[in-house]
Amino acid sequence: MSKSCFQVISLLRDAAGRVEGETAQLVKDAVKVLSSHELYAPSITRFRDNDRIATQYYDGLIRLHHPTRQRKKSVVDALRDKRGSHGERRRVSADVKNALENDTEWNFDILQLEKITENHALSQLGVKIFERWKVADFLSCNEDILYRWLCTVEAHYHAGNAYHNATHAADVLQATSYFLDSPSVAAHVTENHAIAALLAATVHDLDHPGRGNAFLINTRQSLAVLYNDHSVLENHHVALAFQLTLQQNSNVNIFGNLSREEFTSMRHAMVEMVLATDISRHFEYLVKFNKMNVVDVQEEAREGNSLTICNMLVKCADISNPTREWSLCQKWAHRIVEEYFEQTREEREKGLPVTMEVFDRKTCNVPLTQCGFIDMFVREAYATFSEFANLSPLSTQLEANCEQWKALSSSWTPANNLSLHM
Repeated sequence: MSKSCFQVISLLRDAAGRVEGETAQLVKDAVKVLSSHELYAPSITRFRDNDRIATQYYDGLIRLHHPTRQRKKSVVDALRDKRGSHGERRRVSADVKNALENDTEWNFDILQLEKITENHALSQLGVKIFERWKVADFLSCNEDILYRWLCTVEAHYHAGNAYHNATHAADVLQATSYFLDSPSVAAHVTENHAIAALLAATVHDLDHPGRGNAFLINTRQSLAVLYNDHSVLENHHVALAFQLTLQQNSNVNIFGNLSREEFTSMRHAMVEMVLATDISRHFEYLVKFNKMNVVDVQEEAREGNSLTICNMLVKCADISNPTREWSLCQKWAHRIVEEYFEQTREEREKGLPVTMEVFDRKTCNVPLTQCGFIDMFVREAYATFSEFANLSPLSTQLEANCEQWKALSSSWTPANNLSLHM
């Protein structure tokens, strides 16, 4: 927090002691906001009384409860040096090869790949993307080690989750690679941050239990206790990723040939990017991205900008479903809603506070929940990022999908909720 902000807080506290009643309470509320992370979300702390969906998204997903720089070569320069030969690719069936054919396109059908590979989309797509970005070369590791690492990571996602599974990780990885391919992005991202973003996308929901942070906190689960109720799952995802990678006698240690400084830099970047996916800190990262200056900056500022861009990039990849073509957008929405339905059911069964009551299978209007999510989180983030990355068609698709959801909302009945994710 800046010195000027502390001065404002001090002045407000003094003023609070000299006024009474409602005015005093308003001053105290202002001090509370200035002293917390909610400073980054001033536009969402108040909703219309009837905006039930927005309020519950806020309460359920945001509120919850009250290194040495290395390898500064830009992505553009690095890929100019490296791209050309793809080397020997691991043998895959013709069906899988065909399903992977369009992986550089935004509307790549990851769900078709999931079906063809029998839930191994992450390892199959990961091999191709990592090969294209020369990840093994950058890490100075054997390609077999990198493949085993991918398979190990994939095995620690929960295939039984409707949404937070390895296919979601593959989807986020594909989006991350797509964003990094944008010349407008690549011009400002260093090579080490680009590689870190690909790895972070791969592990960003590792071992996700299919329940949100609020649920873990309310049930006093060990992870919530371990991480003091702060970014519980995000901390766990990235911590487990490094535990699996660095375990003794590991045959999946993709960082084994990095110097201490290189490893420290890579670890710092990956941790930052995974923690940035915590939706409760969404507006904090959006503000930081909006404040970034990429014009005529010094080397140190360029390094900081690179990380800020990648934080935003992975965040946008994580919430990219509403910007995909309608069929994919709809299928992903049904998956996440199914997971929320199950969480609500369990919360009611256990007598817990219900995180988001709107996600009750018996009453939920799914299209309205999707419009609410777009309004609260996706639209502004994509308007900002797509302008920077010169990817305006994504925002155009987002608005088209939102109109589709609005059209469906008037005829939606709870009966539709019985067979969403089949």
